[in-house]
Amino acid sequence: MKLIHNKLVRDKIPEIINQASKECKIKILNDDKYSNELKKKLCEEAKEVLETKSKQELIGEISDVLEIIDALKEVYKIDDQELIKAKNSKANKNGAFKEKIFLEYVIDNNNE
Repeated sequence: MKLIHNKLVRDKIPEIINQASKECKIKILNDDKYSNELKKKLCEEAKEVLETKSKQELIGEISDVLEIIDALKEVYKIDDQELIKAKNSKANKNGAFKEKIFLEYVIDNNNE
């Protein structure tokens, strides 16, 4: 049975598949496609965070997200200080997520 995946996978996945006596077809992406697939993979992993049911599952999924973030940082040559600066700037402007605020709706009386 042939299962189509068409997605970015970790470096050792083809080896793991072969060790399980299965076959796979891979290709090496160019930089532009790699960058785009990393972004798609980040969304995929973020969805998996939502589906976790235990702390251990959450840790595993967050570690996947961090792995992809590290790869994106490398591709775009982003250092930790740039991220910290942007994070702090957004927190100063819009706040963080410490107060557990859930926005239900906004009424805009100016656009009626």
